Amino acid sequence: MRRFTIQFLLPILCVWGLKSCNSDAKERVPADTVFKLVDSKHSNIHFNNEITDFPDMHINTFDYYYNGGGVAIGDINNDNLPDIFFAGNLVPNKLYLNKGNLEFEDITEQAGVADKDFWSNGVSMFDINNDGWLDIYVCHGGAEQRYTNRQNHLFINNKDGTFTESAKQYGLVDNSFSSQAAQIDYDLDGDLDLFLMNHTDFPNRIKGANIKHIIVTNNNDELQIFKPNLRTL
Repeated sequence: MRRFTIQFLLPILCVWGLKSCNSDAKERVPADTVFKLVDSKHSNIHFNNEITDFPDMHINTFDYYYNGGGVAIGDINNDNLPDIFFAGNLVPNKLYLNKGNLEFEDITEQAGVADKDFWSNGVSMFDINNDGWLDIYVCHGGAEQRYTNRQNHLFINNKDGTFTESAKQYGLVDNSFSSQAAQIDYDLDGDLDLFLMNHTDFPNRIKGANIKHIIVTNNNDELQIFKPNLRTL
């Protein structure tokens, strides 16, 4: 009889203990928390940078397989609401237009920035041509055996919710394994220059990779590429 009583009471005690812990945890959460989770059903943001292993492409063949993609936030249509760009690795990029009240609209397809056949890494928003509208620069990489075309893309803002890929026109076609780009005025002439960060070289993993950092200087809208001595930076 005693054995039966113990076996019967044990589950009840466990359930009571869990409820007590949950109650204590809820009581410890302050009412005025700094952050609040916004449900995707409200925000309409459904981006998921899902990574899948393949026989020829996984963490053992590509060291940066789980590094993730970049995120850029900026007002692309000058309505004083910050918009969001997500860079996708195995999935397309996504551009969400802020409609206010933490609600967003997916305008990726009409904007022309999906980059479906590229492994996108970092993304930056800046006004490269000084026209008052944010442009988008996306760095590309990926495993060499699958992504032979890695040229970075510069999306120039057409001021109507669409973008035109113009990397070649602006001298920013780079086919190295890029991680991220940062805009700086390197030569202090008032024009934005570009600092491009690339992957570290693993000869047995990524052959022929351009491992040097690159600076693109803007001289009166004429961009020139050179590889600086990083010790002097």
